[in-house]
Amino acid sequence: MKKILLLMCIALFSLTSANAQTFKLGASFGLPAADASDISNLVIGIDAYYYFTDIDAPIEFGLNAGFRNFFGDEIQVLGQTVSVDDAQFLPIAAAARLKLFGIFTGGLDAGYALGLSDGLDGGFYYRPVVGLDIADTIELNVSYENISDAATWGNFNVGLLFQF
Repeated sequence: MKKILLLMCIALFSLTSANAQTFKLGASFGLPAADASDISNLVIGIDAYYYFTDIDAPIEFGLNAGFRNFFGDEIQVLGQTVSVDDAQFLPIAAAARLKLFGIFTGGLDAGYALGLSDGLDGGFYYRPVVGLDIADTIELNVSYENISDAATWGNFNVGLLFQF
């Protein structure tokens, strides 16, 4: 089922990007929060955004698909050191942005994150984002992500988005 959803997302982005009003690709890294901070020490992610509205519009609506890897840490369990496996998710979300003064953006991504690692089901995903346009095609952003699986996978991150 997860593979079918992944293929559907890839097909959606490949079909719609040819006529895209705005298409952005980015990467982020962050520090785990909530339950994830107990078993992870670093988070990296990649994102692809497709916005239906023009880049100069004050409000943008679109779709997002990404990948998150929570790097497992070594923890102490009953006096023994145990290595925790990496946890991986595929967030699929709707995205909305409000542009202020032509350079600041704020918004929210909300949807579902599929668990890609063994033992992870996935869950509700949300990401409030604040960004700053550095150039016409580059955005620096900071955000907090939260995935509600059996545990709460949160992280504070910083990222760069490139517009195509």
